Amino acid sequence: MAAGLAGCTTVDVTVPGGIAAPAAFSEAPAQGTPAAEQDLAQWWQNWGDPELTQRVTQALQASIDLRVAQARLAEARAIGRVADSALYPTLSAQALAARGVADLRSPAGLPDMSPGLDGHLAGVTVAWEIDIFGGRRSDAQAAAAVALSAEERLRGTRLAIAADVAENYVAARGLQRRLQLLDRSMETIGELLRYTRARYAAGQALPYDIDRVSEQLGALQAQRPVLVNLISIRERRLAVLAGQVPQSATALSPPPPFFVPAPPAGQLPSQVIERRPDVRASAALVRAQAARLGSAKAELFPRFYLTFLGQDGRLHVDGLPALSGTGGLLGVGVQLPIFTAGRIKANIDAGDARLQAAQANYDQAVLRTLEEVDNAYGLRHGLDQRGARLDAVVATAQRNSQSATRLYEGGRRTLQDMLDARIDALRREEEQIQTQTAQAVAAVQLYRALGGSWSPGDKS
Repeated sequence: MAAGLAGCTTVDVTVPGGIAAPAAFSEAPAQGTPAAEQDLAQWWQNWGDPELTQRVTQALQASIDLRVAQARLAEARAIGRVADSALYPTLSAQALAARGVADLRSPAGLPDMSPGLDGHLAGVTVAWEIDIFGGRRSDAQAAAAVALSAEERLRGTRLAIAADVAENYVAARGLQRRLQLLDRSMETIGELLRYTRARYAAGQALPYDIDRVSEQLGALQAQRPVLVNLISIRERRLAVLAGQVPQSATALSPPPPFFVPAPPAGQLPSQVIERRPDVRASAALVRAQAARLGSAKAELFPRFYLTFLGQDGRLHVDGLPALSGTGGLLGVGVQLPIFTAGRIKANIDAGDARLQAAQANYDQAVLRTLEEVDNAYGLRHGLDQRGARLDAVVATAQRNSQSATRLYEGGRRTLQDMLDARIDALRREEEQIQTQTAQAVAAVQLYRALGGSWSPGDKS
């Protein structure tokens, strides 16, 4: 009966239309192996780096941001249960026991009386608002949609944490590789300085030559403290993302050879929009506002109530027969708004405005998603092209450096020529490392833009 009456009807609410998704991304690769669902769900494993996987796993288990999102989800679900409870009758019980003495003054000439008295009263009350026009059910639907939005925000927090860890990790690896290159460069220039000093001692070089090489070595040495500190900054950030104090940050192991996974292919805008946690959260809030508007419109219609009161009691006074009895009362009530000074209409207008705003936020989330994905695809494509060209440039610069060294040793080139060739090769290698690091960061940003992975059975 309760389900039948509570589900009689709901107030119709029209949700404004949204933005239609395009057929394809303009910057997505035309060829490639479509990414499997698992590849997107655990996308950081595509690097094949156990340390990266371990750090992401630790952060997903201990992140403070994740704890905040989990608490907000628990709160939203509890509020949803409160709203659901309004669909059902409430039952309460009352009980009273009393004992006392009465002071009875008798007429003149008769003794006063002080009889004892005792009694008890117990009863139950049942109250139920019959949700004929769906106002209470709309409230429950709104609370459920808000809880779903909180769940999607929790999923979005998980995606953001994994992406932040991966981005800081690959950036730190790039800094480590730059530091390794710098150390090799300082060793090379240091050997050249010793060689130049030996030639000077033999009368084959000038003081200018020694000063020139010393200047280059000093410039390289000046870069090292900054790189070391930048690596430490990334390590401390990784510690904080994992819920640890930054002072206990674990040092990174030596960097593995550079690798970046291929960009996921076969991604359609409609799939990404359905997958992105922020878009799904915005869609849930649209449903919540639509339900709240329905609840506001339901205030225009009568509200019906059922009430039942049952009581049993007994009263006894010394010297008199005890009084006892049982009674019950069943009532049906109705409340119809007649004059509210425009309150109901104003609430409806406010609810409609909130619905329009929620739909606009959803549309904005869709547009932001389409923009971010194409931007990420385009940046990754451009960096891949730059990286391929730099590979050839680095190989050429290294050959030039080797040739300049041989020519200098043969007396056919000056020390300055050889030094310039070596410095140029080192700069090209550093440029290559920076580009590779940017490729890795762009890969993380692309996975973030694609929204990871989602399935109906996914539990946050």
